[in-house]
Amino acid sequence: MHSILSFLFTISLVVIVHEFGHFAMAKFFKVSVEKFSVGFGRALYKKQFGLTEFSLRLIPLGGYVKFYEKSKFDGLNLFENISVLKRSIIVLAGPLINFFFAFILLLFLNQGDQFKILPKITAVKAESIASQVGFEENDLIISINKKEIDSLSNHNKALIEFANEDLNYLVLRNNKEISITIYSENRLDLKKKKTNKNNLNGLYFFPSGKNSLVIDKVVKDSPAFMAGVKKNDQIVSVDNNVIFNSSDFVDAVNSKPNEEIIVSILRNKEVIPIKITPMLNPESIKSIGIIGVMIKPKLSNKINFIKSIKFNGLDIIIKSFYDLLSGIKMVFNSFIHIITGNIDWRLLSGPISIAELSSDTLSMGLITYFSFLVFLNINIGFLNLLPIPTLDGGQLIFYAIEAILKRPLNRQKMIISQRLGVIILFLVFTLAVYNDVFNFLFY
Repeated sequence: MHSILSFLFTISLVVIVHEFGHFAMAKFFKVSVEKFSVGFGRALYKKQFGLTEFSLRLIPLGGYVKFYEKSKFDGLNLFENISVLKRSIIVLAGPLINFFFAFILLLFLNQGDQFKILPKITAVKAESIASQVGFEENDLIISINKKEIDSLSNHNKALIEFANEDLNYLVLRNNKEISITIYSENRLDLKKKKTNKNNLNGLYFFPSGKNSLVIDKVVKDSPAFMAGVKKNDQIVSVDNNVIFNSSDFVDAVNSKPNEEIIVSILRNKEVIPIKITPMLNPESIKSIGIIGVMIKPKLSNKINFIKSIKFNGLDIIIKSFYDLLSGIKMVFNSFIHIITGNIDWRLLSGPISIAELSSDTLSMGLITYFSFLVFLNINIGFLNLLPIPTLDGGQLIFYAIEAILKRPLNRQKMIISQRLGVIILFLVFTLAVYNDVFNFLFY
């Protein structure tokens, strides 16, 4: 229920922002607006304000602004009667206000002290690709394919930018620069559905690492409680497999419902193996195990992996603008790589993933949630600019052709192309939902 409510709030907010861009610019040009709708289908609530009906509809997967047509009333300022330039500006205002909203959120996020995680390797998984090519713990990544890497965030962006390419790393080890290459055919970071792409290649960064997880709470009468697990125990391994982060631990426990596992913990400088049998999670439709603990990262050594930066005044604006452009570039690169097949199409996410992320980020606090809203608004803004009929980008193509021909396009042809656009969007949406369901059931 929390995920559903979070999703409804989040997607409605993004849709309202987008449609308000169209609405506000239409009002600026004194165009008469008939409907402002959040969602599609049957109206759950509607209210008339002046000439415009505002409504909330059943299917919360978008929205629209509808302008009055010739057949309705006389004396109105109709959308189709204004210039091509003004129509283009009204259409463009939707995606642009999504970018602007993301920029405003970035201004807030970039206030005060900022922290960036250094691209310093905290652990290398045994027998992984990273281990085989020669990465070692405490290696500091300097560059990838001659592109400077000064943070974990930039490292992750580089993985997308150089999708399907060899990754030529330059790392600093014991004050010496060392070159290491992961060849494209061996890369796993863009071929599987996982939240942490680095882990797939075997690299771990702060706060991941050996003994990096601490038990924050043990639920009374849970399997962990009955087995003797205590608060502040550090997790070392599960069934002799070293645990580097929360994903490793959750996967290890979830995969063994009603099966005994051995969780090795560090307590008072002593490693203690504890036998625990995970119980079935009664709140999940999947058969997954839980042991009844809450975990948190160990942050005592963060000074070695985090750099503090403070932005003031104009620097905040410049940094926020740079972050916005960087986000748009990353979405563009991801889109191109999915189209060309360099990134697995199964990484395409749909409404179920958005619902999970909305719930997860909201529960982590406003900073994390606002960061997610930035990501979502950039994605929505970019996707609406794609040259697909029914999307804003498709409309802009129509207006560009109209401006060149100096006459309106054939209405019947526009209707056919828009129906084709609906089919394309439906197929993409179906694919995204399929990915969501598949990943929900099998990951």
